Amino acid sequence: PISVTTIGEGAFIECSSLKQITIPSTIKSIKKGTFAGCSSLEQLIIPSSVTTIEDYAFVKCLSLREINIPSSVTSICSSAFLLCVSLKQITIPNSVISIGEGVFAGCSSLENITINSPITTFEKAFFLKCSLLKEITIPPSVTSIGKGAFYGCSSLKQLIIPPSVTFIDEGDFAECSSLKEISILSPITSIKSKTFKRCSSLTQMIIPSSVISIESRSFFDCISLKEIVIPNSVTSIGVTAFSKCSSLKEIEIPSSVT
Repeated sequence: PISVTTIGEGAFIECSSLKQITIPSTIKSIKKGTFAGCSSLEQLIIPSSVTTIEDYAFVKCLSLREINIPSSVTSICSSAFLLCVSLKQITIPNSVISIGEGVFAGCSSLENITINSPITTFEKAFFLKCSLLKEITIPPSVTSIGKGAFYGCSSLKQLIIPPSVTFIDEGDFAECSSLKEISILSPITSIKSKTFKRCSSLTQMIIPSSVISIESRSFFDCISLKEIVIPNSVTSIGVTAFSKCSSLKEIEIPSSVT
Protein backbone atom coordinates (compact mmCIF):
# COMPACT_ATOMS: atom_id res chain seq x y z
CA PRO A 1 0.00 0.00 0.00
CA ILE A 2 1.02 3.63 -0.56
CA SER A 3 1.03 4.17 3.20
CA VAL A 4 4.25 2.11 3.41
CA THR A 5 7.29 4.40 3.52
CA THR A 6 9.98 1.94 4.61
CA ILE A 7 10.76 -1.71 3.91
CA GLY A 8 13.21 -2.97 6.51
CA GLU A 9 16.49 -4.81 5.99
CA GLY A 10 16.01 -8.42 4.92
CA ALA A 11 12.22 -7.99 4.88
CA PHE A 12 11.68 -10.64 2.23
CA ILE A 13 14.89 -12.63 2.66
CA GLU A 14 14.61 -16.16 1.24
CA CYS A 15 10.96 -15.86 0.23
CA SER A 16 11.75 -18.51 -2.33
CA SER A 17 8.28 -18.69 -3.91
CA LEU A 18 7.85 -14.95 -4.46
CA LYS A 19 7.67 -14.32 -8.23
CA GLN A 20 6.80 -10.65 -8.56
CA ILE A 21 6.40 -7.59 -6.41
CA THR A 22 5.35 -3.98 -6.81
CA ILE A 23 7.22 -1.48 -4.69
CA PRO A 24 5.12 1.59 -3.81
CA SER A 25 6.27 5.04 -4.92
CA THR A 26 6.66 6.07 -1.27
CA ILE A 27 9.83 3.98 -0.84
CA LYS A 28 13.12 5.91 -1.07
CA SER A 29 15.59 3.10 -0.39
CA ILE A 30 15.79 -0.63 -1.02
CA LYS A 31 17.43 -1.72 2.19
CA LYS A 32 20.24 -4.18 2.81
CA GLY A 33 19.28 -7.72 1.81
CA THR A 34 15.61 -6.83 1.27
CA PHE A 35 15.08 -9.44 -1.46
CA ALA A 36 18.11 -11.64 -0.77
CA GLY A 37 17.54 -15.25 -1.72
CA CYS A 38 14.19 -14.65 -3.44
CA SER A 39 15.12 -17.34 -5.90
CA SER A 40 11.83 -17.30 -7.86
CA LEU A 41 11.58 -13.52 -8.26
CA GLU A 42 11.27 -12.79 -11.98
CA GLN A 43 9.76 -9.31 -12.19
CA LEU A 44 10.36 -6.19 -10.21
CA ILE A 45 9.60 -2.53 -10.86
CA ILE A 46 11.67 -0.03 -8.92
CA PRO A 47 9.72 3.23 -8.56
CA SER A 48 11.24 6.61 -9.38
CA SER A 49 11.16 7.52 -5.70
CA VAL A 50 14.08 5.19 -4.93
CA THR A 51 17.50 6.84 -4.61
CA THR A 52 19.57 4.01 -3.09
CA ILE A 53 19.90 0.27 -3.64
CA GLU A 54 21.75 -0.99 -0.59
CA ASP A 55 24.20 -3.90 -0.04
CA TYR A 56 23.00 -7.37 -1.05
CA ALA A 57 19.55 -6.02 -1.93
CA PHE A 58 18.98 -8.65 -4.62
CA VAL A 59 21.71 -11.20 -3.86
CA LYS A 60 20.85 -14.69 -5.15
CA CYS A 61 17.68 -13.62 -6.94
CA LEU A 62 18.32 -16.54 -9.23
CA SER A 63 15.36 -16.02 -11.59
CA LEU A 64 15.63 -12.25 -12.08
CA ARG A 65 16.36 -11.68 -15.79
CA GLU A 66 15.96 -7.96 -16.23
CA ILE A 67 15.69 -4.96 -13.99
CA ASN A 68 15.09 -1.31 -14.78
CA ILE A 69 16.98 1.16 -12.62
CA PRO A 70 15.16 4.52 -12.59
CA SER A 71 16.98 7.82 -13.07
CA SER A 72 16.25 8.71 -9.44
CA VAL A 73 18.85 6.22 -8.20
CA THR A 74 22.19 7.78 -7.22
CA SER A 75 23.83 4.89 -5.38
CA ILE A 76 24.07 1.13 -5.95
CA CYS A 77 25.89 -0.46 -3.02
CA SER A 78 28.20 -3.47 -2.73
CA SER A 79 27.02 -6.87 -4.00
CA ALA A 80 23.56 -5.49 -4.78
CA PHE A 81 23.08 -7.99 -7.63
CA LEU A 82 25.57 -10.63 -6.52
CA LEU A 83 24.84 -14.08 -7.99
CA CYS A 84 21.79 -12.99 -9.98
CA VAL A 85 22.63 -15.80 -12.37
CA SER A 86 19.72 -15.19 -14.79
CA LEU A 87 20.22 -11.43 -15.17
CA LYS A 88 20.86 -10.81 -18.88
CA GLN A 89 20.93 -7.05 -19.28
CA ILE A 90 20.96 -3.88 -17.27
CA THR A 91 21.34 -0.14 -17.88
CA ILE A 92 22.91 2.16 -15.32
CA PRO A 93 21.43 5.67 -15.68
CA ASN A 94 23.53 8.83 -15.56
CA SER A 95 22.07 9.70 -12.16
CA VAL A 96 24.17 6.99 -10.50
CA ILE A 97 27.36 8.44 -9.02
CA SER A 98 28.42 5.52 -6.82
CA ILE A 99 28.58 1.75 -7.42
CA GLY A 100 30.03 -0.59 -4.79
CA GLU A 101 32.26 -3.66 -4.86
CA GLY A 102 31.15 -6.91 -6.47
CA VAL A 103 27.90 -5.39 -7.62
CA PHE A 104 27.51 -7.80 -10.57
CA ALA A 105 29.82 -10.58 -9.38
CA GLY A 106 28.65 -14.03 -10.42
CA CYS A 107 26.00 -12.72 -12.83
CA SER A 108 26.90 -15.53 -15.20
CA SER A 109 24.14 -14.78 -17.77
CA LEU A 110 24.86 -11.05 -18.06
CA GLU A 111 25.42 -10.27 -21.75
CA ASN A 112 24.68 -6.56 -22.07
CA ILE A 113 25.35 -3.70 -19.74
CA THR A 114 25.19 -0.02 -20.54
CA ILE A 115 26.83 2.36 -18.11
CA ASN A 116 25.73 5.95 -18.62
CA SER A 117 26.75 7.13 -15.18
CA PRO A 118 29.79 9.30 -14.33
CA ILE A 119 31.35 6.83 -11.89
CA THR A 120 35.09 7.16 -11.36
CA THR A 121 35.89 3.61 -10.21
CA PHE A 122 35.10 0.07 -11.25
CA GLU A 123 35.36 -1.37 -7.76
CA LYS A 124 36.82 -4.72 -6.68
CA ALA A 125 35.19 -7.79 -8.32
CA PHE A 126 32.84 -5.51 -10.27
CA PHE A 127 32.14 -8.07 -13.04
CA LEU A 128 33.76 -11.11 -11.41
CA LYS A 129 32.91 -14.27 -13.37
CA CYS A 130 30.35 -12.63 -15.65
CA SER A 131 31.11 -15.42 -18.05
CA LEU A 132 28.77 -14.37 -20.90
CA LEU A 133 29.78 -10.71 -21.00
CA LYS A 134 31.27 -10.22 -24.48
CA GLU A 135 31.86 -6.49 -24.59
CA ILE A 136 31.76 -3.40 -22.44
CA THR A 137 32.57 0.25 -22.87
CA ILE A 138 34.44 1.77 -19.96
CA PRO A 139 33.10 5.30 -19.41
CA PRO A 140 35.60 8.16 -19.82
CA SER A 141 34.90 9.18 -16.23
CA VAL A 142 36.57 6.03 -14.86
CA THR A 143 40.06 6.58 -13.41
CA SER A 144 40.58 3.34 -11.50
CA ILE A 145 39.79 -0.37 -12.00
CA GLY A 146 39.72 -2.34 -8.75
CA LYS A 147 41.18 -5.75 -7.98
CA GLY A 148 39.74 -8.60 -10.06
CA ALA A 149 37.14 -6.36 -11.68
CA PHE A 150 36.88 -8.52 -14.82
CA TYR A 151 38.29 -11.75 -13.40
CA GLY A 152 36.83 -14.78 -15.16
CA CYS A 153 34.90 -12.86 -17.83
CA SER A 154 35.60 -15.75 -20.16
CA SER A 155 33.56 -14.44 -23.14
CA LEU A 156 35.09 -10.95 -23.21
CA LYS A 157 36.87 -10.67 -26.57
CA GLN A 158 38.21 -7.15 -26.72
CA LEU A 159 38.57 -4.15 -24.49
CA ILE A 160 39.76 -0.57 -24.68
CA ILE A 161 41.13 1.06 -21.56
CA PRO A 162 40.46 4.80 -22.01
CA PRO A 163 43.06 7.52 -21.31
CA SER A 164 41.23 8.49 -18.11
CA VAL A 165 42.26 5.27 -16.33
CA THR A 166 45.42 5.73 -14.27
CA PHE A 167 45.30 2.56 -12.17
CA ILE A 168 44.63 -1.10 -13.04
CA ASP A 169 44.77 -3.45 -10.06
CA GLU A 170 45.91 -7.02 -9.50
CA GLY A 171 44.17 -9.81 -11.43
CA ASP A 172 41.84 -7.46 -13.27
CA PHE A 173 41.67 -9.50 -16.49
CA ALA A 174 42.85 -12.89 -15.21
CA GLU A 175 41.07 -15.92 -16.67
CA CYS A 176 39.55 -13.83 -19.50
CA SER A 177 40.16 -16.78 -21.79
CA SER A 178 38.57 -15.26 -24.93
CA LEU A 179 40.30 -11.89 -24.69
CA LYS A 180 42.17 -11.42 -27.97
CA GLU A 181 42.65 -7.67 -28.10
CA ILE A 182 43.24 -5.11 -25.42
CA SER A 183 44.27 -1.53 -26.03
CA ILE A 184 45.66 0.35 -23.08
CA LEU A 185 45.40 4.04 -23.93
CA SER A 186 45.92 5.14 -20.36
CA PRO A 187 49.06 6.32 -18.52
CA ILE A 188 49.29 3.44 -16.03
CA THR A 189 52.68 2.96 -14.39
CA SER A 190 52.47 -0.73 -13.49
CA ILE A 191 51.15 -4.02 -14.84
CA LYS A 192 50.08 -5.55 -11.55
CA SER A 193 50.47 -9.16 -10.47
CA LYS A 194 48.25 -11.64 -12.34
CA THR A 195 46.63 -8.87 -14.41
CA PHE A 196 46.47 -11.01 -17.57
CA LYS A 197 46.99 -14.44 -16.01
CA ARG A 198 45.59 -17.23 -18.22
CA CYS A 199 44.33 -14.92 -20.94
CA SER A 200 44.75 -17.88 -23.24
CA SER A 201 43.56 -16.13 -26.45
CA LEU A 202 45.75 -13.04 -26.13
CA THR A 203 48.24 -13.05 -29.01
CA GLN A 204 50.00 -9.70 -28.70
CA MET A 205 50.49 -6.92 -26.25
CA ILE A 206 51.87 -3.41 -26.50
CA ILE A 207 52.77 -2.10 -23.07
CA PRO A 208 52.35 1.68 -22.71
CA SER A 209 55.47 3.80 -22.41
CA SER A 210 54.24 5.06 -19.03
CA VAL A 211 54.77 1.63 -17.43
CA ILE A 212 57.83 1.24 -15.21
CA SER A 213 57.14 -2.20 -13.68
CA ILE A 214 55.72 -5.53 -14.81
CA GLU A 215 54.90 -7.51 -11.68
CA SER A 216 55.02 -11.24 -10.94
CA ARG A 217 52.77 -13.61 -12.91
CA SER A 218 51.27 -10.70 -14.83
CA PHE A 219 51.15 -12.74 -18.07
CA PHE A 220 51.34 -16.20 -16.50
CA ASP A 221 50.08 -19.02 -18.76
CA CYS A 222 49.13 -16.76 -21.69
CA ILE A 223 49.65 -19.69 -24.01
CA SER A 224 48.81 -17.83 -27.27
CA LEU A 225 50.96 -14.77 -26.61
CA LYS A 226 53.37 -14.48 -29.54
CA GLU A 227 54.49 -10.87 -29.39
CA ILE A 228 54.98 -8.34 -26.64
CA VAL A 229 56.54 -4.90 -26.81
CA ILE A 230 58.26 -3.73 -23.63
CA PRO A 231 59.11 -0.01 -23.64
CA ASN A 232 62.34 1.53 -22.35
CA SER A 233 60.41 3.00 -19.44
CA VAL A 234 60.26 -0.43 -17.77
CA THR A 235 62.84 -0.86 -15.01
CA SER A 236 61.66 -4.10 -13.38
CA ILE A 237 60.06 -7.39 -14.43
CA GLY A 238 58.75 -9.63 -11.66
CA VAL A 239 59.19 -13.34 -10.97
CA THR A 240 57.38 -15.64 -13.47
CA ALA A 241 55.91 -12.62 -15.25
CA PHE A 242 55.88 -14.54 -18.56
CA SER A 243 55.97 -18.10 -17.21
CA LYS A 244 54.21 -20.71 -19.39
CA CYS A 245 53.83 -18.32 -22.34
CA SER A 246 54.55 -21.27 -24.61
CA SER A 247 53.98 -19.42 -27.92
CA LEU A 248 56.38 -16.60 -27.12
CA LYS A 249 59.42 -17.18 -29.34
CA GLU A 250 61.38 -14.04 -28.66
CA ILE A 251 61.26 -11.01 -26.45
CA GLU A 252 63.46 -7.94 -26.24
CA ILE A 253 64.28 -6.80 -22.74
CA PRO A 254 65.20 -3.11 -22.69
CA SER A 255 68.47 -2.08 -21.06
CA SER A 256 66.51 -0.03 -18.55
CA VAL A 257 65.51 -3.24 -16.73
CA THR A 258 67.66 -3.79 -13.67
